[in-house]
Amino acid sequence: MKKSWQLNMESETRRATSEQLLIANNIYENLESIRSRGIAITPVLLVNVVQSYGGHYSQQGIELELRENGQLIYPADGERNRTKAENSISLEMPLPSPYDDLELKYSRDISDLYTQQKELNRFFVMMNWIVGPLLVLLLYLLIRHLTRPLKLLAETTRTIADGDYSNRVLLSARDEFGELAVHFNRMASVVEQRMNDLSDMAEQKQRMVDNLAHELRTPLTSMQGFAEYLTSANIGQEDQIKAGHYIWSETVRLKNLAFTLLDLSVLRHQPLVQTEVETAGLFKTVLQTMQQKSEENGIRLEAQCSIPSVRGDADLLASFLVNVLDNAIHASEPGSLVCLLAYQQNGEAVLEISDSGSGMTEEQSRRAFEPFYRADPARSRVYGNAGLGLSLCRQIAEAHDARVELESVHGQGTKIRLHLTS
Repeated sequence: MKKSWQLNMESETRRATSEQLLIANNIYENLESIRSRGIAITPVLLVNVVQSYGGHYSQQGIELELRENGQLIYPADGERNRTKAENSISLEMPLPSPYDDLELKYSRDISDLYTQQKELNRFFVMMNWIVGPLLVLLLYLLIRHLTRPLKLLAETTRTIADGDYSNRVLLSARDEFGELAVHFNRMASVVEQRMNDLSDMAEQKQRMVDNLAHELRTPLTSMQGFAEYLTSANIGQEDQIKAGHYIWSETVRLKNLAFTLLDLSVLRHQPLVQTEVETAGLFKTVLQTMQQKSEENGIRLEAQCSIPSVRGDADLLASFLVNVLDNAIHASEPGSLVCLLAYQQNGEAVLEISDSGSGMTEEQSRRAFEPFYRADPARSRVYGNAGLGLSLCRQIAEAHDARVELESVHGQGTKIRLHLTS
């Protein structure tokens, strides 16, 4: 507004200067024309010339004054406009020589310009009263919109800090806040997964400790009872042999349990060195190990190799096959066949043990690899198993970066496959 007022005033000043110069030149030319005709320039003649211009320009809001040596000669004191405008532009300049003793004063009313400026000022004040609150409201909404993602992040962070790891930031913006929300949700998902894993691990450890305590309590209690029986009672030799045999069998069972737990611990902490293992030699070693047990249970073992070798640790692979074969023999009826296979499938080397025994239910299959879990507790205790065989097999598979696949149908048999990278 200030710049606009300044430009308008400069424009009016230039216009006034131009008009004043035009009037002065016209008066000068009229006077020169009169003098060239030999007519003397008298005060009365001078006033008449200026008056002809003054009457014409007064209709345009322009007032002219002429002074000679500082004395006002036009208009006369009685003819001066007493209602002179308050807002006007006044300029003074002498006439060209030889009339430089005459001074022309130019005054033009610019009240309309002041009125226009006042109207403009009132308009802007009114606009400020209207637009100001609207801008405040828009600014409030903008700030609220900008801070909403931060509030969502703060609320989600607080809920996660309180233990609710499933909460997420529901923000679909495509700006920096949206990118931050995506990374935050990804972080929250990782934290939730880690917490769930820790919770599952803690639950598994507690279940393992409970199962281990249960496994140790029964044989230790029995061994303590038989030991007291042997030392405090007069019993015959046959009863002594029976009690000693039971103590011996329970001791072997505890020893096998300790060794299996030791194997699990070693697998968790010892790096694995993999080599090329011939499948024929591996199967031969496993069959020799399980031959006596299979004959005692009337089970036929059969091996088929369609690949020359697999990559892994020979001892651990043999332990895997022995544990799975042991379970297959115990689950099979006398006269059944247990097959040991090695073949290629989808670019992977597969070791498979299949039987046609009792099989497992869906729940039993899901928990088969848990430590101390027995699909048939009564049958497993008869053979002295602690339920760690398949858990050890899973650890062996993880050490080889392999995966174990269990396929079982209740009453029809079970297949366990170890998928190794070629």
